[in-house]
Amino acid sequence: MKGFNTKIISYVAMVGLLSILLTACGSNNTANQQATDTPATTSEASATEEPAVKETEVAAREAFVVTDQVGNTVNIPGTVQKVYAPGLEDYLVTLGVTPVAQWSTGERPQQYLQDTLSGVKEISFANGIPSPESVVDLEPELIIFPTAFYAQNGVYENYSQIAPTYVFKNALGNVVEATETIAKLLGLEDKATEAIAAYNTKLEETKAQLASVSAGKKAIYINANARKIFLVGNFHYGGYVLSELGFAQSTLVEGEMSADISLEMLSDLDADYIFINDNDGLGDAFLADIKASPLWKALPAVQAGKVFEVDGDHWRSSGLIAYQKTMDDIVKFLKP
Repeated sequence: MKGFNTKIISYVAMVGLLSILLTACGSNNTANQQATDTPATTSEASATEEPAVKETEVAAREAFVVTDQVGNTVNIPGTVQKVYAPGLEDYLVTLGVTPVAQWSTGERPQQYLQDTLSGVKEISFANGIPSPESVVDLEPELIIFPTAFYAQNGVYENYSQIAPTYVFKNALGNVVEATETIAKLLGLEDKATEAIAAYNTKLEETKAQLASVSAGKKAIYINANARKIFLVGNFHYGGYVLSELGFAQSTLVEGEMSADISLEMLSDLDADYIFINDNDGLGDAFLADIKASPLWKALPAVQAGKVFEVDGDHWRSSGLIAYQKTMDDIVKFLKP
């Protein structure tokens, strides 16, 4: 811990010196706004037009100040090259950014991103949020956390000593707006515009493909892991995609992020289509009990053969890449 503290002190001193130099040179003028799903900026000097971003290269710009979504004032460096954003790797890859480290279950990182992130250091979240020591030697220039959970129990205070730290209330709730926010933090707005346009085009095409099977129908996504089986609502993950494609959701999870499922609840599972994602086989025992139940076998979706076993951790991830992969799976199962 002594080495960690020494590095923190050195880093803070360096950031302080950099802030003085940047202030002397002036700062960009951006409107101060209440943080919702885009960062609120604090006006400091007259605005200058930012150069266009070429491909994934970050445009040169001055440092600026934002208020994150939980109320922290964050000093964003002029040019950010090294980012740590656990759980938001999809968003970074979408923008052409490779993080200094990636989230891991303790056994594996997000598999659907490994064509891009193979070889990137993995940091395990198996036992909760790891200590700052796991990150400090990577010397990130910006840390981004996906939910307000990271603003609790001293997590923000510890990590913000390493680098400027931005916290979302819930970046997983609206992936388009979260992508735009991260792009603004990194100076990659053009890249975000391009990626979001491609996503929206695919979404509309997929909705058109499935129009005849989605109209007036309910679909539910069930995620199974070693701890429980739960229904996923339409706020994130595969449940969000099903909702975006025009499917209504089960009343069991309406208005909820998720809902635990038990044998007694099965008769109330009102869905025309059921998608089940067994989390790397960890939900085998629970799923066996569910499927053996007479209540399960009596469900209209089960009797109609409309239960689909889906593979891949993109179903339980958020981001434009994950959601487009999930769309492809749904089309594969349901396209007329």
